[in-house]
Amino acid sequence: MEFTSQELQAMKRFYETERGRLIGQLMHVEQMLEKITGSPLSPRQLMKGYATRPTNRPKKRGPKSIWGNFIVKRLRGRNRPMTYRELIDDAMSIHHLPAEKEGSVRASILNSAFRLRTVHGRVETIGRAGRKEKFLVLTNWLDDDGMLKMPYDKEFKALTGGKHVAVDMNAIPAPKYSDDESEFESEIAESK
Repeated sequence: MEFTSQELQAMKRFYETERGRLIGQLMHVEQMLEKITGSPLSPRQLMKGYATRPTNRPKKRGPKSIWGNFIVKRLRGRNRPMTYRELIDDAMSIHHLPAEKEGSVRASILNSAFRLRTVHGRVETIGRAGRKEKFLVLTNWLDDDGMLKMPYDKEFKALTGGKHVAVDMNAIPAPKYSDDESEFESEIAESK
């Protein structure tokens, strides 16, 4: 690009004017910060403020995990409480995964179950007093007292030989995002 001398002069005046205006605004901002903080800003603090670029955006979250929907579908499909081991075995066989992937599948299912329990409030873990083995159940299978409703209670007794410890229903979180419930319901509707 080539500019005439008149165009260069006009551009030079424009950018000098802009520079002056911006320096004036910056001085005003620095004065206000000094008034607010009560002490003058050090050169390091000034440079730190200039170094940040407004174009830095937070990274987007990756694709949603398939395992949360898998857990909900399997619980509904089996229609009974399930252990983590059963979920992992089902995942390995349904998705035709090799044995060396079992560790990553286990980690994914545990992470998704944790998220379903602590963030979405969709599942809960139950177990018998003094026993290590835990079972996953859908939250809507529990009554207000934290005990399993009738058909699921019989299934649990058949699996373990006794009653489970009551779940604290006040500790179950409400979904943080409004689309949580619809996401799972749409997945369930598609599978029917």
